[in-house]
Amino acid sequence: MSNLTDIIVTTACAAMAGAASIVLLNMGAGVGVAGLTGLGVFCVGSQLQNVGVRRRDRSRSEHEMRALKRADLINADQLAQLDERICERLGRIEAGIGEREGKLSSEIKLFETLLRQFAESMVKRVQLIEAAHAETAGHTRRLQARLQGQPAQASATPLAGPEADAQLLDTIQRSLIENRIDLHLQPVVSLPQRKLRFYEALTRLRTPDGALILPGQYLRVAEEAGLMSTVDNLLLFRCVQFIRRLTARHKDVGVFCNISAHSLADAAFFPQFVDFMRAHRDLGDQIVFELPQSSWDRMGQGEAGSVTALAELGFAFSMDHVTHLAFDFDALRKRNVRFIKASPALLLDPDLQIGGGIRAEDLGLYLSRHGIALVGEKIETERQVVDLLDFAIAYGQGYLFGEPKPLREDAPEPARPEPVAAAPVAPPAPPQPVGMAALFQARERRRAVG
Repeated sequence: MSNLTDIIVTTACAAMAGAASIVLLNMGAGVGVAGLTGLGVFCVGSQLQNVGVRRRDRSRSEHEMRALKRADLINADQLAQLDERICERLGRIEAGIGEREGKLSSEIKLFETLLRQFAESMVKRVQLIEAAHAETAGHTRRLQARLQGQPAQASATPLAGPEADAQLLDTIQRSLIENRIDLHLQPVVSLPQRKLRFYEALTRLRTPDGALILPGQYLRVAEEAGLMSTVDNLLLFRCVQFIRRLTARHKDVGVFCNISAHSLADAAFFPQFVDFMRAHRDLGDQIVFELPQSSWDRMGQGEAGSVTALAELGFAFSMDHVTHLAFDFDALRKRNVRFIKASPALLLDPDLQIGGGIRAEDLGLYLSRHGIALVGEKIETERQVVDLLDFAIAYGQGYLFGEPKPLREDAPEPARPEPVAAAPVAPPAPPQPVGMAALFQARERRRAVG
């Protein structure tokens, strides 16, 4: 386009020069004067054309320079944004690495605590076993002296008293050392929809022959021997591992994890317990720590401080084994108690008394106004469900909805319970407790094999 313009301007200059020469010739000027005048006009026109071309080129250069400066600014801004994104990505990667290292360090510390507790418990176990052997030997000598001349009994007398406790403690410690601890899960469903919302994690110990030892049997002995922190440690590890697998598919299902008041008051155990939970505080909406009502009623400052520490991390609490409903609702709310479990036998008691003059049928609604959900536990019949719905209970738990089942390590999660038919269903028989005689026989078989 610029070349065409130059040609047109040059042609116009030539035409003007020719026209000027012709005019001068017509006016009687000589040929030389007319030619020089035309040449002068052409030269002036050419110079003017050159000035225009230079101005146009300067304008074009300035425009290109401005375009290059804008492109440079855009590139610099894009580079800055890219650098910012790279720094942000590196920061997230470093934060993730730091978080994983923190979790690993916390778990290692917790395992160190377990090993230390195992070593201490082994010393106690040896001392108790030696004392039990000495007492048993003395009892045997006295019994033989008393029964001299009398026929032998047809069956052995089961262990009782200190001998039974020593035998049970030996079984408990061996179960912990040999990792014969099972995590059983019982479903907790929403009512009336009966949709799975929680599992309650229950600890079961096993004897070498596979028989189950229920908490009702081992709790007292384990608490007296200072082993409940170890049991709670192992239960917590299993719960966290289970929830990690569970959240990969279902983020709307939580777990009630039982914890003892002895663990809350254990100065050696609890700080590392808090460190571990701080590393897993993203599970705050899915882990609910559960204590019996007796522990809440007798809770001292140490245990209350431990509850507050967990509540500040975002973890909620549940109360089970409820025997009375004289609650301090404000205190429960401050301690982040979000669930209260009550049995049909308690709620359907005609002489039921509730603190604050609240009617029994209004209990569920009153609790919900304080952010607490009422859970009906130990439900075994459809009739109980119908009666409990009048109390506005939010969840149900019991053999009617599913019995506790062991969690297999190779399974991603236990099977979800099928909806229960409206007809009453007889609950399956719960696992039978292990007697002291069976534990004694199992130990004697191990000694014989060894």
